[in-house]
Amino acid sequence: MRRMTPRMLQLVLFVALAMGATACSTKGGAEKFVGSWIYAGAINPNCNNIAAVDLTGDAVTITAPDSSHLRVDLAGYCMINFDVDGFSANAQGGQSCTFDIPMLGPQAISITKWTLTMTGDDVITSDFNGSILICFPTGSGTLTRQSDAGA
Repeated sequence: MRRMTPRMLQLVLFVALAMGATACSTKGGAEKFVGSWIYAGAINPNCNNIAAVDLTGDAVTITAPDSSHLRVDLAGYCMINFDVDGFSANAQGGQSCTFDIPMLGPQAISITKWTLTMTGDDVITSDFNGSILICFPTGSGTLTRQSDAGA
């Protein structure tokens, strides 16, 4: 068997490093989000001094159809699809959640941006922006893990 020449060894090392870099840069990681969570936070309608909708204590269930996507059930208000990239997930476009807004009743709020970010093994921060008529609801909160997919 012939020994590898220095040039061949460099080529093998380069290919191995390139493959490793590609593997590290691929999107995914949905499994870390999967489980049952409790939400703490509110949605502020930002409309005619209407009070915020408190969502504290609401149950959230997160499932993952594959390693790059999430399906989030926010206490029956909505089922939203997210794209995962490492430790954060962003809602896909064209989706809405229906919240019971004080003085207005149930309202479908179009999601303009919703980001979930893992800040620990058992904590996710949530940042929400939406729109409805002339109002631009916003919300932020924290999800605390109650159980994972295996529990």
